[in-house]
Amino acid sequence: MRSTCLATTVLAGAGAVGLGLGATTAHAMPAPSGPGWDGHVYWFKNAAGEWRYTKWQSVYLERTGGSKGQSQQQGSGSAQPSGGGIRQGWDGRVYWFRNAAGEWRYTSHYDVYVSRTGGGGSTAQQSKPAAPAASGVEAAVSYALAQVGKPYVWGGNGPNGFDCSGLVQQAFRRAGVSTPRVADDQYRAATPITSKQLQRGDLVFWSSNGRVSGIHHVAIYLGDGTYVEAPRPGKNVRVSHLNSGYYPDFFGRP
Repeated sequence: MRSTCLATTVLAGAGAVGLGLGATTAHAMPAPSGPGWDGHVYWFKNAAGEWRYTKWQSVYLERTGGSKGQSQQQGSGSAQPSGGGIRQGWDGRVYWFRNAAGEWRYTSHYDVYVSRTGGGGSTAQQSKPAAPAASGVEAAVSYALAQVGKPYVWGGNGPNGFDCSGLVQQAFRRAGVSTPRVADDQYRAATPITSKQLQRGDLVFWSSNGRVSGIHHVAIYLGDGTYVEAPRPGKNVRVSHLNSGYYPDFFGRP
């Protein structure tokens, strides 16, 4: 059963494991001196005391209970564009604003920009939509639900078909969270939780032997006892209901 859902690629590395868009466990980054923004990503420790990172402030705040960590947490910089003539707002790459000292700063996070400016900006720089349609786990959930009806494909990463762990990996990539490719590795990279702690966006896992080594299937929990999954060959991506006859063995929070 495990072979029907586990992909062929295993990403492994020592040190910190990335949870940021485009990050990979194949090339480990050194652990930081402390939590917070390092100029590129937000760093934090999971429940097991292991370093993780993410480019999404919403994910970082969720994992740290709202702590913003180091002084550079807003993901801003002071360098001006080479062309000069900087103005507040979106410049096609980042949002620009002035801090309390009147110095220019920038951020790629719309929520940070709004918190610093109250949402103001030059009308000439408002070509980008005000905010992404979804962020954090909702981006992952929205992507997974959009794939409902597509066929199960062993080793499938989309866009035309998925296996179970491929659907999870691609969904959380849209949320700015990098997960391993194989179901049991996805559990090892997640923070273990109990069934009573389940919330929307958590992962549910099934094992053939009751151990982590036997994990053969993974799905994304939606709430109210439902989950979205790429079930098995011959079936399509679908929304299913938890039931006592086929209840998950493990639960994790990416």
